[in-house]
Amino acid sequence: MKFSNSIILFIVLPVLQFLLSGTSAHAQSLSEPKRIAVLMAEQKGDFGQDLPLPPYAQQVLGYIELALQIKLDLRRYPWRRVLYNGENGEGLIFGIYRTPVREQVFAFSEPVYAEKIWLVKRCADPFTFNQMQDLKGKTIGIVQGSSAGFEFDSQVNLLFKAEYNTSSLSGRFSKLYQKRMDAFLYYEARSNLKSLQREINQAYASELDEYKNQKTEVFCILPKPVSTVDVHFALSLKSDRRILDKIDQVLIQARKTGELEKFLTN
Repeated sequence: MKFSNSIILFIVLPVLQFLLSGTSAHAQSLSEPKRIAVLMAEQKGDFGQDLPLPPYAQQVLGYIELALQIKLDLRRYPWRRVLYNGENGEGLIFGIYRTPVREQVFAFSEPVYAEKIWLVKRCADPFTFNQMQDLKGKTIGIVQGSSAGFEFDSQVNLLFKAEYNTSSLSGRFSKLYQKRMDAFLYYEARSNLKSLQREINQAYASELDEYKNQKTEVFCILPKPVSTVDVHFALSLKSDRRILDKIDQVLIQARKTGELEKFLTN
């Protein structure tokens, strides 16, 4: 039986294209690092824009990418959605605290760094904080689904009233200025309060008269944190935890060499 050239090409070309596409995909998979989804809480600015991660968080994530030769695909959502999507296997969660309730749902990494949870108030208000009882009768801004340690969490809407906030940081400062709450929780790993206070006033009080005209700080960070809590990666207990084990190895080594501590002091 004789085949025409056109019939031969009709049969051969698709086969070649399939083989070449497979070779190309294989070469691409060898050259590109594996992508890992990482879910994080979003922070919104004045105009609804995503605020960048703190430098130390960026450095930690970059360090892990380099050490494991992977690409972390950051996905930022409202915190309650982070927890929901993480529980349902979308990816790793970064920036999560360990609680007994969460341990029923997630496997946790080694601690990445310790984060302090501060109270931000109006500077003009005679509000001090030294112990949990000082919050009695106050209204405290909290992001829904977040935690500030067992002692604080156990007193929500008992010792003090919760004003539930969204992921808009500027919205929280606006509520505070309007006296809709007495203070709100501010999560930050750095401890240089003078520098932090200057930063938040420059960012969130810049249009207020007392700051513009009198150069008086409007927002103050109370010097004693509500709590200090370890930040972790976490993964649904239903997921394959091998990537979590690899991250643990990197974190343990980075702690030994002092790299983790260096990120917080840069």
